[in-house]
Amino acid sequence: MRPLAIVCGLLLAACPATAALAHDDATAPQARFVYGDLNLRRPADQDELVGRVARAAADYCRDHAEVVTPHHRRANARYCPATMRVQLMWAMSPSVRQAYDAGWRRRP
Repeated sequence: MRPLAIVCGLLLAACPATAALAHDDATAPQARFVYGDLNLRRPADQDELVGRVARAAADYCRDHAEVVTPHHRRANARYCPATMRVQLMWAMSPSVRQAYDAGWRRRP
C-alpha cells in the first residue's frame, strides 16, 4: 500500500482491491471498504460502491468521530461521515473514483 495523504494523524492508503484510512500502527482505527468483487463498469456495482463507501465512513464514525470531528463541529452529525467519505475517495485510484462519481450522480 502506498501513502497518499495525512489527515487527523491517520495515514490514508489504497491498494487495488480495498481502500482504507489507517495509521501505521496496526491497532489504530481504520475505515475500510472492499471493491475488488465489483464490476465498476456496471451501474448497479457503481451504486454498490457508493453504498460501501458510505457504510465504511459511518462505521468508522460510530466509534471514532472524535478523531475526525473538531470540537466546534461535534453538533453536526454529518461532519464526520462526510469527511471520512472524502478521505476514502482520495484513496481511490482514478478508475475507481470515476465509477464512484458515476454512482454518486445517480443517487436520489
